[in-house]
Order: sequence, then C-alpha cells, then structure tokens
Amino acid sequence: MDAHEDYVWPRATSELILLPVTGLECVGERLLAGEGPDVLVYTLDFGGHLRMMKRVQNLLGHYLIHGFRVRPEPNGDLDSEVMVAAFGSKGLRIVKISWGQGRFRELWRSGLWNMSDWIWDARWLEGNIALALGHNSVVLYDPVVGCSLQDVPCTDRCTLSSACLIGDTWKELTVVAGAVSNQLLVWYPAAALTDDKPVVPDRRVSGHVGVIFSMSYLESKGLLATASEDRSVRIWKVGDLRVPGGRVQNIGHCFGHSARVWQVKLLENYLISAGEDCVCLVWSHEGEILQAFRGHQGRGIRALAAHERQAWVITGGDDSGIRLWHLVGRGHPGSGVFALSFKSHSRPGVLKAVTLAGSWRVLAVTDAGALYLYDLEVKCWEQLLEDKRFQSYCLLEAAPGPEGFGLCALANGEGRVKVVPINTPTAAVDLTLFPGKVHSLSWALRGYEELLLLASGPGGVVACLEISAAPSGKAIFVKERCRYLLPPSKQRWHTCSAFLPPGDFLVCGDRRGSVLLYPSRPDLLKDLGVVSKVGAITSAPGAGSGEGEPSLAEWGPMSTLPSLHGKQGVTSVTCHGGYVYTTGRDGSYYQLFVRGGQLQPVLRQKPCRGMNWVAGVRMVADGNMVILGFHANEFVVWSPRSHEKLHIINCGGGHRSWAFSDTEAAMAFAYLKDGDVMLYRALGGCTRPHVILRESLHGREITCVKRVGSITLGPESGVPSFLQPDHLEPGEPVEPGSEGPGLIDIVITCSEDTTVCVLALPTATGSAHALTAVCNHISSVRAVAVWGVGTPGGPQDPQPGLTAHVVSAGGRAEMHCFTIMVTPDPSPPSRLACHVMHLSSHRLDEYWDRQRHRHRMIKVDPETRYMSLAVCELDRPGLGPLVAAACSDGAVRLFLLQDSGRRLQLLAETSHHKRCVLKVHAFTHEAPNRRRRLFLCSAATDGSLAFWDLTTMLDQDSPALEAAADLGLPFQLGSPCLTVQAHSCGVNSLHTLPTREGHLVASGSEDGSLHVFVLAVEMPELEEAVGGAELLPQLQVLEEYSVPCAHAAHVTGLKILSRSLMVSASIDQRLTFWRLGHGEPTFMNSTVYHVADVADMDCWPVSPEFGHRCALGGQGLEVYNWYD
Repeated sequence: MDAHEDYVWPRATSELILLPVTGLECVGERLLAGEGPDVLVYTLDFGGHLRMMKRVQNLLGHYLIHGFRVRPEPNGDLDSEVMVAAFGSKGLRIVKISWGQGRFRELWRSGLWNMSDWIWDARWLEGNIALALGHNSVVLYDPVVGCSLQDVPCTDRCTLSSACLIGDTWKELTVVAGAVSNQLLVWYPAAALTDDKPVVPDRRVSGHVGVIFSMSYLESKGLLATASEDRSVRIWKVGDLRVPGGRVQNIGHCFGHSARVWQVKLLENYLISAGEDCVCLVWSHEGEILQAFRGHQGRGIRALAAHERQAWVITGGDDSGIRLWHLVGRGHPGSGVFALSFKSHSRPGVLKAVTLAGSWRVLAVTDAGALYLYDLEVKCWEQLLEDKRFQSYCLLEAAPGPEGFGLCALANGEGRVKVVPINTPTAAVDLTLFPGKVHSLSWALRGYEELLLLASGPGGVVACLEISAAPSGKAIFVKERCRYLLPPSKQRWHTCSAFLPPGDFLVCGDRRGSVLLYPSRPDLLKDLGVVSKVGAITSAPGAGSGEGEPSLAEWGPMSTLPSLHGKQGVTSVTCHGGYVYTTGRDGSYYQLFVRGGQLQPVLRQKPCRGMNWVAGVRMVADGNMVILGFHANEFVVWSPRSHEKLHIINCGGGHRSWAFSDTEAAMAFAYLKDGDVMLYRALGGCTRPHVILRESLHGREITCVKRVGSITLGPESGVPSFLQPDHLEPGEPVEPGSEGPGLIDIVITCSEDTTVCVLALPTATGSAHALTAVCNHISSVRAVAVWGVGTPGGPQDPQPGLTAHVVSAGGRAEMHCFTIMVTPDPSPPSRLACHVMHLSSHRLDEYWDRQRHRHRMIKVDPETRYMSLAVCELDRPGLGPLVAAACSDGAVRLFLLQDSGRRLQLLAETSHHKRCVLKVHAFTHEAPNRRRRLFLCSAATDGSLAFWDLTTMLDQDSPALEAAADLGLPFQLGSPCLTVQAHSCGVNSLHTLPTREGHLVASGSEDGSLHVFVLAVEMPELEEAVGGAELLPQLQVLEEYSVPCAHAAHVTGLKILSRSLMVSASIDQRLTFWRLGHGEPTFMNSTVYHVADVADMDCWPVSPEFGHRCALGGQGLEVYNWYD
C-alpha cells in the first residue's frame, strides 16, 4: 500500500542498537568498532584503558559495517584528523573526522555509494580508493567526485569468500582472492591493457579443504596467513607479492580451533586468529599456540584488531561484546606450574596433605607426622615440628587471611587437634577433643577481631575453638567455646564454615550437602532468652574439651537447608554484601540470605558447562565474583561476568590434596602429584589483565522482550524513584529531567542461550546496561511474563526502586518463577543494582514422575517447549495469579502461583488445538454493574484463535472445568467460547485493546498477513438469570478485516497502541505503522531496522515529551522511539 501524505506520522527513529560487532580497526590511540550501520569510537585514557568516546549513528545506511580503512598521512600523524573509509555489503562511505584534544567532530561525510557487488576489501591508493568486489574484480574509486575511475575484472569470475589488496599505487596493486574452489588467486589489475579487459591470474595456491574466510599479509617478512572453513590457519612464505611470478611455500598448518575460523591477522611477532568457537588464539610464526582468549559467547568472534605498540588484541563477537586482551609480556603473567622438589633423603616420609598460608608460604605434612614450610622468597623447605601422633592420619588447614595469620591446625584419628604458630612452632597447643577420629577442620575469621577453629568428631559433634594471641605475640591461647551438633546423616561431619556479618552467627556446610546456621556465641543468646530459637540443649557424650575438663552442651542449628547441594557435600561458604554464597560438588552455587534467623535460598546458578565440582567463591578487588572449581582434570578459575576461564591448571582433579589462596599481590594453587608439591602462581590475583569495552548481551538469538517498568534518577540527589509512565494523566506535567537521561526503562530479555537478562535502558543516552543474568534454565528460554510491579517496601512504605515477579519458560517443558528488585547503587555505571530471588520451578516430566497413578496418564514428551506465556491476575481473594502457557505438544496449560510465587502448580489443561500452540494472550472485560471477567485467547499453527472464559471456568461447581479422574491430576478445560479462523498458517503475534464496542483483536501470521476484528462481549440482562444463576457471556465478531500482504515474511511483533494506531514488526526488517478505525487497516509508513530474525517486540509509552519506545529482539536488540 502507498502511504497517504496526511499520515506520515509517526516516524520511528533508532536510539539504541546492540548487534554483532562486525568491524574493528585501531587508529593511533583510538579504536573504531562497527555495529550494524553505526560506528563506536573508543580512545585511550590516562589510566591506560580504552573508553567510549562517541557513537556515530547510521553511517552506512541499511548496510552492516564490515571494515574500516584509514588513509595514510604523509607525516604519519593520525592523532588529530583522519580520513576513514567504512564499507560493508555493497555500501561505501568516506568520512573525515577530528578527535584531537579528546573531542570528536565529524568534518566531512561523503554520500553513501552503492556498488554493484559485495565489497571484500578496500585500500587507499594516492588519494583514491581501490575496492575488491565479490566476483573477482577491482574498482578504482574517486572519493571526492564519487565516481568509478577503472573497473578491472579477472578471467576467473568466480564468487569470492574473501580478498586482500596489497600495494600503495595502482601499478603495484596486487589482489589475493579467496575463491569458492578453496584456492588463492593472485593477480594484478594494472596488467590489463585496456579498461574492462579481464586479467589472467598470476598464481593459484591450493592447500585448504574449505572456503577461505580471511587473509592477512605481512610485508616485512613476506608472510601470508589464511583462515578457512576447515578449522585451520595456514602460513605461507610468499615473499614480495607485488612482484609477479614469485614462489609460494606452505610453512605452517595450524590446528587449534574447534570450529570454522573467521578472522586472521599477522603481526611482527604473532599470528592472531578468531573463529566460530568464540576463541581468539595467539600463535607464533612457527605455529605454536602462545595464548588463548576465551570469553565471548554464542556463534563466534566476527571482528579482530591489534595494536602492536600497546600489545593489545581487540575482539568483537556475535554477542555484541567488545574485549581488549593483553599479549604475552603485558599485564600480570602467571609463573606457571613448577615442582617445589620436596623429595630428599633429609625429609623422610610421604606427603599426605598440603595447604597455603597466604600466597607465598606452603605447608605440607608427611605420614611421619612432620610439618614442613616452604617460603617462596627463601626457596627452601624447613621442618617446623614432628609429632609421631600425627603420622598415620593427619588433617592440615591454614588459617585464612592475607598471610595466614601465621597459624595452622593439625588433627589426627584419635581426636587430637594441634594449633601451630608458623613463626614459633614450639608454642603449639595440643587438645584432645574427641574419643575418636577428627573428620574435618575449618577456620572462621571475623575481620581481625575473632578467629575460630571448628573440628568435627564422632557422632556429628563439632567443637568450636576460640584462638587468641598473647600480648607478646609469641604464644597463643586456645579455648573451647561451645559445641554444635550436626543433623543425623551417614557421613556426619562439617566441611566449611564462615562468620555471618556482623558476627553473631556461623554458617556451616556439611558432607550431606546441607547448609546450617549456628549462633557464634550460644551462651550470649541463652542470656538474652532466645534459647528456643537455637534448638534443644543436650548433654555432650563423655569427651570433654581437654583432659579432665567438664563437657559442654551441644547446640543444634537455628536453621537448616537440608541436602541443598546433593549427596556430595558443601565445599565452601562465603559471606559478602549481606548474602551467603555456598558451593558444592553438585555443580552449582547458591545465593542465600538470613531473615529472622532463618536461611532462605535466593538464587541457584551454574558455572561454565562441565564444571561439576564447584570448590569456592572469591570476591575480587573490582567487586566482581569468580568461581573456583574442577573441570574434568583441571582446576579452573571462572568469571561469571566475562564468561571466561581466567586460570586453568592441569592438576589431575580435586580428589588429591590441594589448596588455593588469593591476595591482591598474587594467586596461588598448590597440589600433590607424584609425591611432590606442585605450585601454580600468578601475579595480580585472580583477575586477568583484560578490559571489557562493552558487555555481552546474549550469545544466541533473543526470543522474547518484555518491559517491566521505569525508574527515574533524580537530577539533584541521583536517587531513583519508581515511575509508571503508563499511569500519567493526559496533560500532567513531567518533572524536569524525567524525559532525559534520568528516566531508565527496565527490560527483560530471554534467549536461546538459556539465560534471562535484566537490562537498564536510559531514554536519551543511547546505551544499555546489563544489570544481571539468570541462568537457571537447562534449555532455551522462549517466553517471559511479568506481574506485580511495585516498589521495595510495598504500598505502605514505598522506597526508591522497582520490584516485580517474573515467570520464564522454554525448552524441556521447564518454567521458573523469580522476583527482581532494582535499587539505586552509585557504584556501577548504570547507578542501579538488581537483586534476583528464585521462588519456584516446574517441569512437566518431573511432575509426571511424582504422580501416584502416572500409569493412567499419557507421559508428557520431555522435549515439549513453552512457546508463549500470559499472566491472568484473578480477583478472588486468597488465589494467586494464573500463568497460561502455549505448548508445542498442542496443549494450553494453566498454572496456579501460590504463596507469592513460591508454589507453582499445574491447575488445568486442554488439547483443543491438537497442534502446536504458538501464542496466548489474556485480557479482561469490565461492564458497568457487572463482574470483572477474565478471558484467554490462544493461537495455533493452523491460524485459528480460540477464546476461553476463565472466570466461568474457575467458579466452583462449574461444568466447564471438568474434574480430573484422579486426585492430583490437572483439570480439563472445556470447549472454548469462540473460535475464529484468522489465518491460513501459524499465528506468531497477538494483541488486544479494549474499546467501547468490546475488544479490538489483532494477529499476525507466518504468511505476512494481518487480521483485525472487533470482539463484542454480550452480557445477559440480570432479569434473564433464573434461580440466581449467572448466565454465561456470549462472544461475537462484529467487524473483521484482513491485510494479506502486510509484510514479506513472518509477522513476529504486533501492538495496538490506540484505537487508531497499530504497529507491526516482521522478519522482513520493517517496522510498520497502520491506521485503524476506518475499515481495513491502512498503511501509514514503515521504517527499516537492523535486527535480523526478529522474534518479539514490546512497545510502551514513556511520557508526553518522549513519546513511545519500542524494543525489537532477534539476532540483537534495537530500541526505537517515536513522538505522539
């Protein structure tokens, strides 16, 4: 349809895009990054890191930027002004920019030139620019006039997969073309006698068995590197390619990638490659792997740049992230793994245990009962003591702290514990705590004020020892403070402990996998009269705290989370920022908090795939967290923020004795192997010397986008306040600054990469901040629903921030419910912090396994996917909201959320559609003096829409809700109130809007069509009711219109903004506005967006001054806005 001139409004403009980074180039001390058609400019600040300087929007129009070429200056000065050619697809644009004195200015911009073929490479030649095109031809272009000077093809007019231009003048210009025949074709455009006459290739180079995606030439050494689909990188000795007839020799065939290699770059001393496996490898010219950079997610690294003087490598990935890495010799290199040479005739016995006291002292004990110290500064072993009572069975633990507080503890199989000052071992203190074996030791440190040692004995008894030092510092005092009792289990001992700030409680983990909360001073709680909260006090069995001392009472736990980490046990407990973090050998780590003396789980997370033994959590100096664990036979330090393995030590696994220590100066890991102590040490601590220029979003396609609410950052105090722009009255004034950078929209996205991400989108800064990511799903997340948006503290005591309940669902018939709370925090760049609490989860296969009469049920396909979610908020008191789910097995299922989302129960289901259900949408109908009614609309792959009256079905004794055959099974929904055949194929988008006549319903289909109709809800008169029974409402279609060719592909996003305006989005990358209310929907205007394969769209009003915002999610994220 043609747009009417009177209806060019509204016009959408792009304000933010998060797309795969497809082009990178270092220019002096700056970095140019291509993201879609936009250019990001980064500059080197005084701290030695890159920071974002400017975003140039829509430089290349509808094309994606694939590369930059900077015109060389005669004096080599690129710090003040540069001329840059940006190219991608078939588009080329020249721009002259100035960035001196920290200011970015665009001085001149050429027109957008459209070539006849794909541009693979560009090179400046004496003021003109040469372009290598997709069918093996070269065009010489005048950037000032904007015209072609020469166009020379090759005789082999094959399709190219890559090309490289070499030379500074037209006469010496050399083309190295990567043909689809897996060959390299070398030819010279200047050899053409006349214009447009094909040139015969000078050389053909074979070797790869796959398509060649990238190549790089190093003139100083005469080397050419190629990256191929065959997962290899080849190095060729080619000499000076500008001289015809040279010899080509393959000198290196490098295999190190596990997938296709996209990019390659040759430096003077290194070869850099990056590929589909999201790994950037640094090679020597001889083909040896020197470094491996991992951190990007998803489908690979698309762009690569290097700064040789700074020894930087910059990568851009499909996950929208940009990262800067330091080459070998920069930053904080590790010293690697080396043996400490313990074996000696002067040191008899076999090593039994090893531990670290700080990062530069190693302690080891032998089966002869001898304790040894190795000082990394002195580099020699020293025997501290020898005690034959610890020769057969001995435990060894060093006190926590930067330098271990100079203490360690030994325990044996006869209930004896020895506390040893490392500097004065003769002052060691012995205690006999139990009549039997000591199963475990752990330390608990509270600042520099209090140090406890916990020892587990027979019968689940844990002795708590208080350690203090004499004023002279040459002696220590050990006093048994109290005893704790662990819950009954087969392996009844504790594994770890930590103080819960401010220090009134101890959090412990045991071998059973439980997390326990104990009072650190039970006698103090007894004096305060809170003994009943702690648990029963029982008499201790015969053993006392020493020889002849009276026995102590045993205190049970105040709170228990039984078997939280499964049967393998809890490996560590860490308290930080008001939360408790626990790890276990079940491959997960939990975030807990204590409220009212009770432990409550907040969130369960999993580290990188394959890390089934999570050993600990560390908080690093920049405020982030790293995870310690064992991945097969390797010890790994993994960063949840950057999704990379910071350190990898091939230690053989965690079954042997090992110890880890991390300080600001260095990180150390020690373990026993082949009768010796092996030590890995890296200067600078756990962190790795790299910079995340921009955070990653999702590694795979975004499947759903949902806006939660908005927060306004106050211009004076900088404290956010809750704001729902949807509730603003027309004409109501908006406070100054609320339409500017202070207004932040909170948006939730879910993806095929199994994560749910919470984003903060400021309205005017053109940026996005990832607040947190939830990684509980085991398969792709396809749908998300939000309800209960409010403020922290509730309506009675509102506080700054935003809270909401969220339900996410996707593959493997899995659903999770959690809450998010966004609060002000001045530390991060977003000035916001997001806290997530997991409430409940549900899986259909697990639900089926729990049924007593499951043999009477049809087992649910475990590969069932939830395609869409809708929240139905009920008005019945005491009944939580319903969640309607569209399922791929042809069912529509209703789940009941109870206890504020902590219980997720399958209530009812129906298989009316008998085919995959794609969409569900809930809406309410309100009539004067009538009961509020709740309706549900479902859409399937056959193009039909079904409407259900949920209010009637949920009434007691309703015949529409058929009782289940057995107790505990879901109810069966009856027939729908109305069925409309709207399309001929699947319905991918659905929305409704209440009107005076009823409800305006719009749907979009896979065939690109739109269907709009008015749905009337006819309520019977009260006089028609007989015997007080309520008559059922009747649904009727009043007006019905179809637009057969509204889009050229699937319509995946649809929103009715008002009775006269509707917006739709499609895979054809068109955001289209439609006029409603005058018969058939009328085309108004359309905007091209840059996100490919859009799967979902959400629109919302912001303010009268700012208009509407629209978020599009697919292979990236793009945000548009338009004014009303």
